[in-house]
Amino acid sequence: MNTVAPAKSMPVPLRLVEEELSRQMKALQGDDESPVHRAHMSNLVIFCDEPELAESVADDVPEIVASHPARVLLVIGEPETGSETEGVTASVIVRQMKQGRHERSLSEQVTLHASGSAVNKLAFSVRALLIGDLPINLWWAARQPPPLVGPLLYDLAENAQQIIYDSLGWLEPARAVSATSTWLQQFEQNLPGGRWRVASDLNWRRLKYWRRMIKQALAPGAVAAAMELLVEHGPHAVIQAWELVSWLTSQLGWKAQAGKIEQGLEIAWQFQAPDGPVRVRIRRLPEGPSEILLLRLQCNLAGVPSAVAIRAEDSRRLVAQQEGAGTAPNTLNFQPQPRAELVGRQLSDRERDPVFSASMAVAQELAKSLLD
Repeated sequence: MNTVAPAKSMPVPLRLVEEELSRQMKALQGDDESPVHRAHMSNLVIFCDEPELAESVADDVPEIVASHPARVLLVIGEPETGSETEGVTASVIVRQMKQGRHERSLSEQVTLHASGSAVNKLAFSVRALLIGDLPINLWWAARQPPPLVGPLLYDLAENAQQIIYDSLGWLEPARAVSATSTWLQQFEQNLPGGRWRVASDLNWRRLKYWRRMIKQALAPGAVAAAMELLVEHGPHAVIQAWELVSWLTSQLGWKAQAGKIEQGLEIAWQFQAPDGPVRVRIRRLPEGPSEILLLRLQCNLAGVPSAVAIRAEDSRRLVAQQEGAGTAPNTLNFQPQPRAELVGRQLSDRERDPVFSASMAVAQELAKSLLD
């Protein structure tokens, strides 16, 4: 009888990774004569810079590969740790995914770990384990913005068709946004053979329902009479608010003129709109969920102060209402998307998003106004 496949990732010498993958596959098949398939639509390389973060990401992998089957290479690099591994260590796990009554598919995950100077060897180990002729997706799951970590990103993403990152929780927002916007323009240059590169931020996908509600709630009259735009967010969501402001002001044709920042409290810009100056503020609340909680457009309609406010309720509903008008609120209900679902959906989205690109170009201008 075949040996039972391990329930957890099995440590193995790097040179024996493929052999261990085959062994675990045979163990899962057992004496069953029904076919077992390796499920591969792409190579998914995931980079983390903290073991605790890697554990959280590993919990998402089964759900991700259920919607987008891939060979997963979970890469953990700790360049700043006090200890140093002699080289790259590896562990392997094969999971079974049932499909129908008579067919089974298997998902492969290889975890690579290195610390200290051994981190420089990770990219070579990844290249040796990639499945040829399949697309390469890189999920940059580290907490640092991709362009601010040195050459490792470029080594891992050298032949990647898509890179996914998450700006939630980034520090130094102006510096992070400025560097990332520049990097995005460089990364999306075509690969050899005319193939596209696609880069995406999970925070942008989280804004889907906010963008939809704003289009429904902000009447042209209120926009034309705008005096101030305020966006409030919970801790760690400043980049999310920044991206929403960048998108909205680009849609409205407002031009940023100057900005200032109160670290950890508020960011403010002066914009020139077609109908006059408008002040835009992003305010951090001291507590609450890490998301946008309020967007309020203050305006002056026929000489009467007014405002349109959109509020988030329970992370499941957006409520928009014109303050003081006595009209019924407009609501939008939705299901929150966990990180695994966001990643799975993005992996299947192979087209560039020109709206995202245009918004990030505005985000870069806003960052420059603060850094200058």
